Amino acid sequence: MNENKFVFANDSVSIDDDFVMYSGLVNSFALENPAHTDKGYLGFCLDGFGEIEINLERRTIIKNQIIPISRNSIVFHKKISDDFRVVFFSVSICMLEDLLNDLRKYPPVFLFKSSFPSIILNDMEMKQIMEYYNLMWKVTEDVQNDHRKEIVKHLLCSMLINIHWHANRYLENPAPVSRKEEMIRMFFTLIFEHFRNAKDVSFYAEKLCVSPKYLSSLVKQIAGKPAKECIDYCVILESKVLLNSSYTIQEVSQQLNFPNQSFFGKYFKKHTGMSPLNYRRFKLK
Repeated sequence: MNENKFVFANDSVSIDDDFVMYSGLVNSFALENPAHTDKGYLGFCLDGFGEIEINLERRTIIKNQIIPISRNSIVFHKKISDDFRVVFFSVSICMLEDLLNDLRKYPPVFLFKSSFPSIILNDMEMKQIMEYYNLMWKVTEDVQNDHRKEIVKHLLCSMLINIHWHANRYLENPAPVSRKEEMIRMFFTLIFEHFRNAKDVSFYAEKLCVSPKYLSSLVKQIAGKPAKECIDYCVILESKVLLNSSYTIQEVSQQLNFPNQSFFGKYFKKHTGMSPLNYRRFKLK
């Protein structure tokens, strides 16, 4: 069944569903609803600035920044400047696996993980990356070329190796991470692995070998909101994603492992102020 997809471009070219390139955001772009990334995405900010939220983490995007978004992330658009310009492409899990096999000597897999550091290039470096991008676009749109997929794959490998080289500036001198910050990172990683089945702080505290009280206090201190609120926020985001799809409300309840539809309805209303049915009707207006 179709879910709310991460597609909002002016123009695009593609090779089947494995590799899709997007020319930029539509002028009226606004992700009013959370969207799922069903693939890995890599974007390049060419001008302006924007704010997006990826898996509860708000990020400010500026000129010459590389924007990696991993598969199965939940993305919210916050705001963008009038001159915001981004180009990007998506890679299917199958093609990504092929790429990683060809790139065994390099770690560009981190480009598709939420923990990958922000990379901001200088103008010359971004110009070089865009030469790869533009060449891949020309090859991709040449549908008469029977070898375009292999050509694009090799060009993409070259681009990722180049980005990896620039990223070494960050990877070789990583900022020190405290034990508390590492625990918070692990907590959010666990949330996105288990929130469909585990919605209580005690589950995550046990995984992290700390008390629920300590974990709640630490999350509030570092993240600015209680641990339970972070878990509930993630569950509600996923609920909205599913409610914006063709799933029935009962199927949404089952997807999120609630005891029954009634329990899910009460939970959703408690956190949003409306029932799942009213939310769906409101979004259809």
